Amino acid sequence: MLEVINGFLLVYFLILCSVSALVPILVKPIIACFARPSNAERTVWTEIMKLKAEQKGISMKEEFAAYSRIQRKISKLEAQFKDNSQARIGKTLAIKSTIQIAFQIVVGLVTIISVIYFRREPIVALEGDMFPFTTMLRYPSEVPNAISTHMWVLISNLSIRILLKPVMS
Repeated sequence: MLEVINGFLLVYFLILCSVSALVPILVKPIIACFARPSNAERTVWTEIMKLKAEQKGISMKEEFAAYSRIQRKISKLEAQFKDNSQARIGKTLAIKSTIQIAFQIVVGLVTIISVIYFRREPIVALEGDMFPFTTMLRYPSEVPNAISTHMWVLISNLSIRILLKPVMS
């Protein structure tokens, strides 16, 4: 049987571990703001579509010079569009990595500071003897058969990441 000794810390560390595991999903909406094509990219894309529509109206056999001229313009604009989109994707990737790392650092620091601050607080107590794991599970708490903050964070983190693995994939 399980007896909750400190319900606040139990929920607090579950939330911290969940947020830590969900950082990649939480960052996606923020990244979406930076991943949008710029006005210049949209203008180039619109121009490409207009030129392609114009090119479809021209017979390649009868008006080869006009057809080729439009094709060169299309190729030039497509190369420009590709360069712009590659630059945007590179910038988006850099921003995504920076934001993810920053979120992980903040959550990690909050978790570490909390674990240090509440290090002697037991979270739950188990019924029965857990020998030979008793000392390891309760350290540095002195409550017999308790699970300390350190171990609770480790167990919660591992469990949440395993449970969320299908969602993250």
